[in-house]
Amino acid sequence: MKTFRLFAIIAILGTTVLSSCSKKNDDVNPDPSASGTVGFKVKVDGKDYAPDYAYALATFPGKEGYYAVYGMDSKTSDIVAIALPSAVNEGTVPINATNFAMMTLNKQDFSTINGGSGSVTITKKTASNIAGTFSFTAVDATGKLTRTLTEGSFNVNVR
Repeated sequence: MKTFRLFAIIAILGTTVLSSCSKKNDDVNPDPSASGTVGFKVKVDGKDYAPDYAYALATFPGKEGYYAVYGMDSKTSDIVAIALPSAVNEGTVPINATNFAMMTLNKQDFSTINGGSGSVTITKKTASNIAGTFSFTAVDATGKLTRTLTEGSFNVNVR
């Protein structure tokens, strides 16, 4: 039930963001590893996922004291998000049930809350920008299906 609520919040947030924002140059760039550019990318089960929106929210909905880094594909509604405590600093932290990650792919939900693990390395964190790399394995609510995300990187503006 907890996972369902979490994904419901993400779905509502995604719909709100997509309907209220127009795409701007600072929303995404396909290569966040390029010096100073904004973006989000990752491989999902070995296939490239480069969303057309990428950003960080200073306040994660329904989870006080957290913020989230998002990559969202407005054409498919697929989303990858990493939620971290607001107090996290530069360095490497685990992704697990506390510092969690989630994704919706082809209308299927996966999360590290359901199992799985990984890590995120924050290389830069300011009041207006956060950058880093990540990888994790997420599990669906049944515990039977997994997705492996590798070679993830982000350089996003904080909203």
